[in-house]
Amino acid sequence: MGWFKLLIACVVLYLGQSYYLLSSSHVEKFLFDHNTLAMNDPVAACGNYSNDVMVMINHTTPEGTWEVEGGKDEMCGYMRQAQAALVVMQANTSGHFENMLVNTSFPWQNARTSYDEISNVRMGSMGSISSKTHDTLEIKRTLTGLEIVSVTSTGGPSNLTR
Repeated sequence: MGWFKLLIACVVLYLGQSYYLLSSSHVEKFLFDHNTLAMNDPVAACGNYSNDVMVMINHTTPEGTWEVEGGKDEMCGYMRQAQAALVVMQANTSGHFENMLVNTSFPWQNARTSYDEISNVRMGSMGSISSKTHDTLEIKRTLTGLEIVSVTSTGGPSNLTR
Protein backbone atom coordinates (compact mmCIF):
# COMPACT_ATOMS: atom_id res chain seq x y z
CA MET A 1 0.00 0.00 0.00
CA GLY A 2 2.98 2.35 0.62
CA TRP A 3 4.07 2.18 -3.03
CA PHE A 4 0.54 3.16 -4.11
CA LYS A 5 0.65 6.31 -1.94
CA LEU A 6 4.07 7.15 -3.37
CA LEU A 7 2.75 6.69 -6.91
CA ILE A 8 -0.23 8.96 -6.21
CA ALA A 9 2.07 11.59 -4.65
CA CYS A 10 4.37 11.49 -7.72
CA VAL A 11 1.42 11.87 -10.11
CA VAL A 12 0.04 14.80 -8.11
CA LEU A 13 3.48 16.49 -8.02
CA TYR A 14 3.98 15.95 -11.76
CA LEU A 15 0.56 17.38 -12.63
CA GLY A 16 1.06 20.29 -10.23
CA GLN A 17 4.39 21.14 -11.85
CA SER A 18 2.81 20.83 -15.31
CA TYR A 19 -0.01 23.18 -14.30
CA TYR A 20 2.53 25.71 -12.99
CA LEU A 21 4.87 25.49 -16.01
CA LEU A 22 2.00 26.13 -18.44
CA SER A 23 0.32 28.88 -16.40
CA SER A 24 -0.10 32.22 -18.16
CA SER A 25 2.41 34.02 -15.94
CA HIS A 26 5.10 31.35 -16.34
CA VAL A 27 4.65 31.09 -20.12
CA GLU A 28 4.84 34.88 -20.45
CA LYS A 29 8.08 34.94 -18.41
CA PHE A 30 9.48 32.06 -20.48
CA LEU A 31 8.76 33.94 -23.73
CA PHE A 32 10.17 37.23 -22.41
CA ASP A 33 13.36 35.46 -21.26
CA HIS A 34 13.53 33.62 -24.59
CA ASN A 35 13.31 36.88 -26.60
CA THR A 36 16.02 38.46 -24.46
CA LEU A 37 18.24 35.42 -24.92
CA ALA A 38 17.60 35.40 -28.70
CA MET A 39 18.91 38.98 -28.99
CA ASN A 40 21.98 38.33 -26.81
CA ASP A 41 22.89 34.70 -27.47
CA PRO A 42 20.90 33.15 -30.33
CA VAL A 43 22.85 29.88 -30.13
CA ALA A 44 21.67 29.38 -26.54
CA ALA A 45 18.14 30.47 -27.47
CA CYS A 46 18.01 27.65 -30.05
CA GLY A 47 17.87 25.26 -27.10
CA ASN A 48 14.32 26.46 -26.42
CA TYR A 49 13.08 24.91 -29.68
CA SER A 50 12.24 21.26 -30.15
CA ASN A 51 14.24 19.39 -32.77
CA ASP A 52 11.09 19.04 -34.90
CA VAL A 53 9.84 22.65 -34.54
CA MET A 54 7.73 23.99 -37.41
CA VAL A 55 8.37 27.64 -38.27
CA MET A 56 6.41 29.99 -40.52
CA ILE A 57 7.37 33.67 -40.39
CA ASN A 58 5.91 36.15 -42.86
CA HIS A 59 6.91 39.76 -42.18
CA THR A 60 6.01 42.49 -44.64
CA THR A 61 8.59 45.28 -45.04
CA PRO A 62 8.70 48.33 -47.33
CA GLU A 63 11.23 46.40 -49.46
CA GLY A 64 9.08 43.27 -49.72
CA THR A 65 8.21 40.21 -47.72
CA TRP A 66 10.63 38.39 -45.43
CA GLU A 67 9.69 34.73 -45.12
CA VAL A 68 11.19 31.97 -43.03
CA GLU A 69 9.73 28.50 -43.32
CA GLY A 70 11.13 25.27 -42.08
CA GLY A 71 12.45 23.84 -38.87
CA LYS A 72 15.04 24.38 -36.19
CA ASP A 73 17.93 25.10 -38.57
CA GLU A 74 15.99 27.85 -40.33
CA MET A 75 14.79 29.40 -37.04
CA CYS A 76 18.25 29.36 -35.50
CA GLY A 77 19.75 30.86 -38.66
CA TYR A 78 17.10 33.60 -38.63
CA MET A 79 17.93 34.47 -35.01
CA ARG A 80 21.69 34.51 -35.70
CA GLN A 81 21.19 36.84 -38.70
CA ALA A 82 18.94 39.18 -36.72
CA GLN A 83 21.40 39.37 -33.83
CA ALA A 84 24.34 39.96 -36.22
CA ALA A 85 22.47 42.78 -37.96
CA LEU A 86 21.76 44.43 -34.61
CA VAL A 87 25.43 44.23 -33.65
CA VAL A 88 26.64 45.67 -36.98
CA MET A 89 24.16 48.56 -36.75
CA GLN A 90 24.92 49.09 -33.05
CA ALA A 91 21.18 49.00 -32.49
CA ASN A 92 19.24 49.12 -29.25
CA THR A 93 16.00 47.18 -29.00
CA SER A 94 12.99 47.36 -26.76
CA GLY A 95 9.68 45.61 -26.89
CA HIS A 96 6.73 44.20 -25.09
CA PHE A 97 3.82 41.77 -25.48
CA GLU A 98 0.16 42.74 -25.74
CA ASN A 99 -3.04 40.71 -25.91
CA MET A 100 -1.37 37.53 -24.63
CA LEU A 101 -3.57 34.46 -24.46
CA VAL A 102 -2.42 31.10 -23.13
CA ASN A 103 -4.72 28.12 -23.69
CA THR A 104 -4.03 24.82 -22.01
CA SER A 105 -6.05 22.03 -20.48
CA PHE A 106 -5.67 18.94 -18.34
CA PRO A 107 -3.21 17.18 -18.15
CA TRP A 108 -1.20 20.37 -18.91
CA GLN A 109 1.32 18.99 -21.37
CA ASN A 110 0.87 21.54 -24.18
CA ALA A 111 -0.13 25.18 -24.50
CA ARG A 112 -1.13 27.38 -27.40
CA THR A 113 -0.05 30.97 -26.95
CA SER A 114 -0.88 33.98 -29.07
CA TYR A 115 0.17 37.58 -28.58
CA ASP A 116 1.12 40.79 -30.34
CA GLU A 117 4.77 41.79 -30.03
CA ILE A 118 5.52 45.49 -30.28
CA SER A 119 9.22 46.21 -30.94
CA ASN A 120 11.32 49.30 -31.45
CA VAL A 121 14.85 49.17 -32.89
CA ARG A 122 16.96 52.34 -32.61
CA MET A 123 19.96 52.51 -34.95
CA GLY A 124 21.62 55.81 -34.04
CA SER A 125 21.71 58.26 -36.94
CA MET A 126 19.89 55.78 -39.21
CA GLY A 127 16.70 56.30 -37.21
CA SER A 128 14.40 53.75 -35.66
CA ILE A 129 11.97 51.09 -36.81
CA SER A 130 8.80 50.14 -34.96
CA SER A 131 7.13 46.86 -35.73
CA LYS A 132 4.12 44.86 -34.67
CA THR A 133 3.79 41.15 -35.19
CA HIS A 134 1.09 38.68 -34.25
CA ASP A 135 2.67 35.45 -33.04
CA THR A 136 1.16 32.06 -32.29
CA LEU A 137 3.30 29.45 -30.57
CA GLU A 138 2.75 25.87 -29.52
CA ILE A 139 4.69 25.04 -26.37
CA LYS A 140 5.12 21.65 -24.74
CA ARG A 141 6.23 20.60 -21.31
CA THR A 142 9.39 18.50 -21.14
CA LEU A 143 11.18 16.88 -18.22
CA THR A 144 13.47 19.92 -18.01
CA GLY A 145 10.99 22.75 -18.61
CA LEU A 146 9.29 24.17 -21.70
CA GLU A 147 10.05 23.80 -25.40
CA ILE A 148 8.65 25.61 -28.43
CA VAL A 149 7.28 23.20 -31.05
CA SER A 150 5.58 25.59 -33.50
CA VAL A 151 5.97 29.27 -34.45
CA THR A 152 3.72 31.31 -36.73
CA SER A 153 4.44 35.03 -37.01
CA THR A 154 2.87 37.67 -39.26
CA GLY A 155 3.17 41.45 -39.42
CA GLY A 156 6.22 43.62 -39.76
CA PRO A 157 7.52 47.15 -39.53
CA SER A 158 4.82 49.72 -38.98
CA ASN A 159 6.89 52.91 -38.77
CA LEU A 160 10.34 54.13 -39.87
CA THR A 161 11.62 57.42 -38.44
CA ARG A 162 14.90 59.19 -39.10
